Amino acid sequence: MKEKDNKNASSEQPSFVDEKLVPINFKPIARSSKRSKILFSPIKVTIGLAFLISLSIIWFLLTAKSVVVTIAPTEAKPKVNIYGGLSFQLSDNYLVRPGDYTLKALAPGYFDLNHTFTVNEKNLAQLELTMKKKPGHLRLTSKPSGSEIIMGSEVVGLTPFNIKSIQSGEYEINLSLPRYKTKKLDVKIDGLDIQQDIHIDLEPDWGFLELDSSPSGAEIKINDRYIGNTPFSVPILSTGEIVSLSYDGYKTWKKKLSIDSGKTKIFPKIELELADGTLDLTTIPSGATITLDGEYKGNTPLTLYLNAKKEHDIAIFLNGYLTQKKSISLVSGEKRKISVDMNPIMGAVTVVVSPKDSSVWINEEPQGTGNREFQLPSHPQLIEVKKTGYASYKKFITPQPKFEQIIDVQLLTEEQAYWASVPKEIITTMNHKLKFFRPINEFFMGAPRQEIGRRANEVLRKIIITRPFYIATKEVTNEQFSEFQKHSSRHFKGKTLNKPKQPVVNISWEQAALYCNWLSKKDGLVPFYTEENGKLIGTDTGGIGYRLPTEAEWSWVARSQNIAVESETLFTGYPPKNKSGNFADKSASDILSSVIPLFDDGYPTTSIVGSFDENEKGLYDLQGNVSEWVNDFYEIKFNLSGTAEIDPMGPKSGKFKTIRGSSWRDSSLSSLRLTFRDMANSPTDDVGFRIARFIQPIVKK
Repeated sequence: MKEKDNKNASSEQPSFVDEKLVPINFKPIARSSKRSKILFSPIKVTIGLAFLISLSIIWFLLTAKSVVVTIAPTEAKPKVNIYGGLSFQLSDNYLVRPGDYTLKALAPGYFDLNHTFTVNEKNLAQLELTMKKKPGHLRLTSKPSGSEIIMGSEVVGLTPFNIKSIQSGEYEINLSLPRYKTKKLDVKIDGLDIQQDIHIDLEPDWGFLELDSSPSGAEIKINDRYIGNTPFSVPILSTGEIVSLSYDGYKTWKKKLSIDSGKTKIFPKIELELADGTLDLTTIPSGATITLDGEYKGNTPLTLYLNAKKEHDIAIFLNGYLTQKKSISLVSGEKRKISVDMNPIMGAVTVVVSPKDSSVWINEEPQGTGNREFQLPSHPQLIEVKKTGYASYKKFITPQPKFEQIIDVQLLTEEQAYWASVPKEIITTMNHKLKFFRPINEFFMGAPRQEIGRRANEVLRKIIITRPFYIATKEVTNEQFSEFQKHSSRHFKGKTLNKPKQPVVNISWEQAALYCNWLSKKDGLVPFYTEENGKLIGTDTGGIGYRLPTEAEWSWVARSQNIAVESETLFTGYPPKNKSGNFADKSASDILSSVIPLFDDGYPTTSIVGSFDENEKGLYDLQGNVSEWVNDFYEIKFNLSGTAEIDPMGPKSGKFKTIRGSSWRDSSLSSLRLTFRDMANSPTDDVGFRIARFIQPIVKK
């Protein structure tokens, strides 16, 4: 089977035995699709690009805005660049499109300039800029070196010295070196980071003095600095120096000498004097006054220098001691010490004391108790008298010879001494004058029933005032009150009530109390009246701030010094005498319906405070001018038991406040009496006030 297949295969293959290969020309096979060709001409491309660039330039020129840039100083000649977009420079003009840009300018010697600006569609931009110079530098040298460099009033260094970073400008610089003339320089600093150099040769400020002495070889010092020994050529400043020559056994010669700079001069030979003798003088006791040959020298202990060529008179004085005189002479260079016991001048002093067992002290030394007699030196002596529970007594006295002095001492208890030390008058910051009072006896407030003109509210009450107090001598004025609160006292029927020195009126009791609180704070005192949100809610009865006087205090100070049981009238008889007070008088007849017949005080309304005579206690206008608010709520209080009321301040509450004293409106006998009292709860044109305060109580040990 296999052989059959091979046979068949062999018979099917072509025969190449007789065929030859003949070469022919190659022809590529033609493609079925064709590709087009685009040819670029260099000339056309160039023309096209030029056209596009031209269009861009024309567009830029048509849409760009001009920016004018001026940079000072012109000599800086800076290099300017603008960042933020396309720009084109034409001299000082720059063409830029609208937008935000940054200008940078650089110039040698100047700080770099950076400026941001905005160009808009409408406005022409104009930039005026200034470049700041860099500071300059100055190097100063001098011969000799070490000179102080002074700019203004400040020492900046010593030569040689380089002063860095000086702003450009003109400066005054001084070079100063001891013993050389100060050199003043007017220096112009160029700045621009430039280093400037200046050298100065300083000029000596001394000359030479040829000094010699007799004896020669004396030690020479200039301003206590050793220079040499005579004879010697001494350099001395033209401004002068202290020159001293010293030689053992001789007085030191000292004088201020000067000589022109650069000059040499021979000074006259100096004749040294023999040295003084030295006397050390002391006295017992010390402190004595010494005179030498009639000339004051000082107080002991003292060292005296005596001319060895003569005898000297010395006098010794001490207050209370006998004067002593001595004559003395010393040889040259001698040193001597003298001590003198002073002999006292005695005087008799007798000290009488009460209480009898008080102790007596002289110059802080105890001398025993009771009355004492002393013989004391006639110079100031400190006398003291002491006793436990009493204030000590101290006094300096000078005993006198042949004259006995008697010192009578009545010691006060500490409480008595305290009250004796209290000022009898005080002045407030608002110029209120207050007087001190310390009532002792009881008195009656009110009027007896039989008194003519008595009103039902004037019930007799026995009063004791134990708390000393101050009270103002005059009523508060418009001027004073307006410092606390803006206020007008107004007028009455065209007659003013509002002059500065007239008493303030048309104020409520609360306004008067608030003024007292304001004044207390102004004078550093704790307010007497308690406030809450501007309202008065109580009192500090133990306080010492300013307040209105109590009715009891007002009643007491209105009376005469000699307190009487019965009430007193302000004047004898009715009508009152002219000028006795400001009441409803004939000058007010055209504005008041009732006046005192034939009485003329000269004031139709209120008068200037203090225009009329003071009372026996030194207070003004307690009757007349204006009635006065007092501290108390109003009440009519009966005292059936007859017991005394101690320091009454009125009821704790009430509808009305008490008013005391008459005013410019009053004309009746009833209202002109001291015991007249009224009430109100609102302001009126004839009611004012005065201030008072308690005294700080003594602290008992």
